Amino acid sequence: MIRPAGTIETGLARATGTIRAREDAVLSAKATGQIRRVRVQVGDRVKTGAVLADMDSTNAQIGLQNARAMERLAVARLAEAEREVTRGKMLFEGQGMPQSAWDQVQTGREIAAAQLDQARAAVRQAEQAVQDASITAPFGGIVTAKFRNAGDTVTLMPVSPIVALTDVEHLEIRLTVPEALEPAISVGQTVAGTTTPGGRHFQAKVRVKSAIVDPVSRTVEVLADVMAAEGLRPGTLVTTDFGHFGDGGGVFLPATAVRTDGKASWVFVVTNGKAERRDVVVQAVHPGTVVVKQGLAPDADVVVDPGALAAGDAIVALAN
Repeated sequence: MIRPAGTIETGLARATGTIRAREDAVLSAKATGQIRRVRVQVGDRVKTGAVLADMDSTNAQIGLQNARAMERLAVARLAEAEREVTRGKMLFEGQGMPQSAWDQVQTGREIAAAQLDQARAAVRQAEQAVQDASITAPFGGIVTAKFRNAGDTVTLMPVSPIVALTDVEHLEIRLTVPEALEPAISVGQTVAGTTTPGGRHFQAKVRVKSAIVDPVSRTVEVLADVMAAEGLRPGTLVTTDFGHFGDGGGVFLPATAVRTDGKASWVFVVTNGKAERRDVVVQAVHPGTVVVKQGLAPDADVVVDPGALAAGDAIVALAN
């Protein structure tokens, strides 16, 4: 028999997860059109803002020229409207223009000003269309896929991917941590990780701990930033060690001590030399280890492997 442990030592408070890039994107064109040139190949390393592909921008360039011409026309119309207002004001003040005509002159100036604003917005839209013809890297990274080639026609709906980009310099690990281990984790904590396979050791800093427990798996999602990503790759499986767990109040037992019939769980404790059943509520925290959430005192003497033991059976403690 044993007494429950108050902590789980390093090596037991573990969770498994996957390394992934903090930034990973599949890039496509912002409008339907034909690809003029794809500038990169799979494996190329690019910087933020680098041009990855060029779309045919002929129509966009024509649209920009037309928008600028309309802007100049709107400028001329506003200038003419301003002159009309100047002349009309003199006539109106000299009682040479009726109120209705003066109102019409002022309205003409307001319409011309609105038309200029509209023309300038059209220019900005056309400039953006020209700019969008170049597909650029939103962040630095490595090109991990190339889906299209020069001459291919791509569509906006449905979206046609052109290249995929992954930032391999800034990695994170996504962990699904058993609910019972959650108290061992805090934002900003540095944890130790090991890749599987490979056995490469690294450290990561916890950035996010979900406030929600998955109701099915009873796990909490944790994201931790890898502190030195060199040599690590997205997709690699890892085991993360959270060190000591449950200091000051945890009640931990070997899973072999717990019996269940599918409806209830219980353990046998030794009371006055006999086995006494204690109903408990437990939760697995690691293969072979459970935490007792309810029903057992920390100083109870628990039978490690009760086998066919029944309540009331005599218990003889073996000498150590």
